[in-house]
Amino acid sequence: MMPPVSGNTALFLDIDGTLLDLARTPDRVKVPRDLLRSLERLSQQLSGALAFVSGRSLASIDHLFAPFRPAAIGAHGGEIRGLDGAIARIQPLPDSVRDIFVGLAANIPGLLLEDKKCALALHYRLAPEAQPVLATAMEKHARLFEAEKVQILEGKAVIEARPIGVDKGTAVAALAKQKPFAGRAILFGGDDTTDLDVFRILPRLGGRGFSVGKHFAGAEHVFESPRAVRAWLSRTAEAGAS
Repeated sequence: MMPPVSGNTALFLDIDGTLLDLARTPDRVKVPRDLLRSLERLSQQLSGALAFVSGRSLASIDHLFAPFRPAAIGAHGGEIRGLDGAIARIQPLPDSVRDIFVGLAANIPGLLLEDKKCALALHYRLAPEAQPVLATAMEKHARLFEAEKVQILEGKAVIEARPIGVDKGTAVAALAKQKPFAGRAILFGGDDTTDLDVFRILPRLGGRGFSVGKHFAGAEHVFESPRAVRAWLSRTAEAGAS
């Protein structure tokens, strides 16, 4: 059963694959106007306690949803922006790691490198045959990543490097301590392996969650698609406005 949204809810939402349908490249996703209206209305009803939780950079998030600019977690926790606009960022990844990712993107056709400074992502949706090559490269450089305290994560047609200890879960826990999120009932929605870090800590935070496309441990409800999530958000926003 879908956890309810009340005036005391703090809503944390992943973007790609949860709110938005996946596209062949990250820059091709579309934000339906109805979704934007629902999010703006819900944010007002929750006194601003609505935040995006994404692997995208804050700049990318803001570009997608302009002029809507809520609190947000970018780069899987590498960037955290409170409702007051204050931003906390971790240090950029070491050049040794960046050089590996830049080299792979330059030498494998179809790869798209997304440089978030504090994280790097290689998207291979346009070149699925590159996955085994990328996996071999990650294994080859495993010792360097370990020495630089960098972890490698796999998502939907993407391989990402980010600092060890930085993830969506730690970022949600940090943002949940700030106003207007503090003291509210957390509701989180996600769809990918990088969202597991949030689902894992929800019991400790007294929160609840839903997943999209498949069931994740800690999710109390599963939506079949982002479209279904958008329809639920629209109904929720309308109910709150009545």
